[in-house]
Amino acid sequence: MKIKYISRSIPFLALFISIVMMGAGCFGPQDTGPTGPDMGIWKTSDRGQTWVHKKALVDGPKISAAAAELSVQAITLDPQDRNAIYLGTRSNGLVYSLNSGDSWEMMKSLEAVDVKTVAVDSKNKCVVYAGSANKIYKTENCGRDWEVAFFDPRTDRLFTQIIVDWFNPTIVYSATNDGDVFKSTDAGESWQVVKRASLGVTSLAISIHDSRVVYAGTDGDGLWKSLDGGVTWIQIKKEFGDIGNARRILKVVLDPVDPNIIYIVHKGGIAKSIDGGVIWESLNLVTDVGEDKITDLVIDPNNHLSMVYTGPTALVFSQDGGNTWEVKKLPTANYGSVVAIDPQDGNIVYLGIVPGKKK
Repeated sequence: MKIKYISRSIPFLALFISIVMMGAGCFGPQDTGPTGPDMGIWKTSDRGQTWVHKKALVDGPKISAAAAELSVQAITLDPQDRNAIYLGTRSNGLVYSLNSGDSWEMMKSLEAVDVKTVAVDSKNKCVVYAGSANKIYKTENCGRDWEVAFFDPRTDRLFTQIIVDWFNPTIVYSATNDGDVFKSTDAGESWQVVKRASLGVTSLAISIHDSRVVYAGTDGDGLWKSLDGGVTWIQIKKEFGDIGNARRILKVVLDPVDPNIIYIVHKGGIAKSIDGGVIWESLNLVTDVGEDKITDLVIDPNNHLSMVYTGPTALVFSQDGGNTWEVKKLPTANYGSVVAIDPQDGNIVYLGIVPGKKK
C-alpha cells in the first residue's frame, strides 16, 4: 500500500514566476570565493576558470544564502529542461531549482530526510523519484505531493540509485547496498528483484543506444551487465585482471557515442573498456584530488571526448577522452562530491560539495 505525502511547497510554475518577477538582481552579487559557509552548489560556465556559488534559498517570501550549507550527494538535471535541477542532500532532503541554480527550494514533505539518489521521467518532467534510506518516494505532479512507491522493511537497507528507462519510462530500476537490483515495469507500482549480487550495488547505468542494456556496478563483486533488460546477467570481474581495486566500483559511466566504451570509477582510479567490457585498461590520471580518491565522473553528452571528474580537492578536465587532464582547484574549503555537465553547453559544470577539511 502506498503512503501519500502532501507537500506545502510552492507549485513549480508559481515559484518560477515569482523568481522571474523578483529578478536575478534581488540575490545580489555572488562571490567566486568562499566567504562563510561554502557547500551546496558551485557553477562554472568556462570549465573551471571562474566559479559562482549558487547559494540562494527561497523559503516562502524569504530569500537567504542557506543553500551554502547544503551537503550535496546527488545532482540530477531534468532530461526535458536543462534549467530544472534536483539535489539529493544529507539531512535536508530533496532540493530543486527551476532557473539553472540561481535559486533553490526544498521539497517541504521531503526536507528532513537523507536523499541519496534522484531520477526524473524522461518524457514527463513532473514525475520524479527520490531514494531515501529504505524508501523510494515518487511524485506525479511536480512535487506538490509525494507517495512511497517502494518500501523495503529491512531498516538497514539503503537505495543507492534509481534510473528511469529513457525509451520506456514506465520501466524503472533501483539498487540497494545489499546487492539487490529491482525493476518496475509499471512506473513504480510494483517491483521485482532481477539481480542479487553478493555485495552492494553502488551504480546503475542504461545504454543510450539500447535501453535493454543495463549495467550494475558493485562494491567488490565487479560489474554486472544485462543485454535483455535485466532478465539475464553477465559478470565482468576477472576481466579487470591486475587493475587494483577495479572490482570495487563507485560509478559506471557509458560513452554517449560508442556503445562499446565503458568507464568505471573504482577505489583506485578510472578504468576503460572499448569492447563492451572484455578488455580493460587504467586511465593515466593526475593524483592530486585528495587522498587519491575520485568521487564522480561525467561525460559531455555532446562531445564524448570531453569529461570531468572530481575528488575532495580538485576538479579535473579532459578534452581528449582521458588521455590528458587539466587540474582545477576547487572553489571551496570543503570536498567535491558530485558533478554534472549541462546537456547543451559543455562549458557549464555544476559541482556539489560535502563537508570536509583539506590537509
